[in-house]
Amino acid sequence: MVQEAFDCSEREYAAFATRHQPILLAVARNICGRGASDSEDLVQDVLLRALLKWDKLQDWAEPARRAWLVRVLHNRFLDRCRRRGTETAQAVNLGNVHKLFEDPEAPDPELWECVTEAELRDAVSSLTPNLRRTFELHAQGLRHAEIGQRLGAPVGTVGTWLFHARHRLRAKLRGLAEDRRERGRG
Repeated sequence: MVQEAFDCSEREYAAFATRHQPILLAVARNICGRGASDSEDLVQDVLLRALLKWDKLQDWAEPARRAWLVRVLHNRFLDRCRRRGTETAQAVNLGNVHKLFEDPEAPDPELWECVTEAELRDAVSSLTPNLRRTFELHAQGLRHAEIGQRLGAPVGTVGTWLFHARHRLRAKLRGLAEDRRERGRG
């Protein structure tokens, strides 16, 4: 009898997870940007939390379960961002501009010492209005939710805009810095 109840609960959870995984993955991809493995890891983390709380969740109505899943996904995403230091309170300047480029493929930070403050400002001003304003507000220390409120955009959109702003700045400034460093060696 106990085994039958356990099997039934297990099947209910499996159906629940299978039904919600595609939706959660779409939301995760939206807020994580192009990091597919980050999105998948985030969804697995949320589904694991749902499994651990399944004894309570199974008694909830479907809309409440869905809302809980999305809220947990959002909170776990913010926790990961905080751990990675993406929501820093420092303004971007020549002293810390290298933090924009911290990824496994980024060149050594000293490369960014070859970028002038004016070039950094010019690169930021060349961004589209949404990307520029998002980047500037983030550089002032505002969190994604605060930026979203100011710009009237969802948190996931803010994360996407910030990702694209960083990507474009990295592409523009990397070339300038490498050219200047090469000229300095010559």
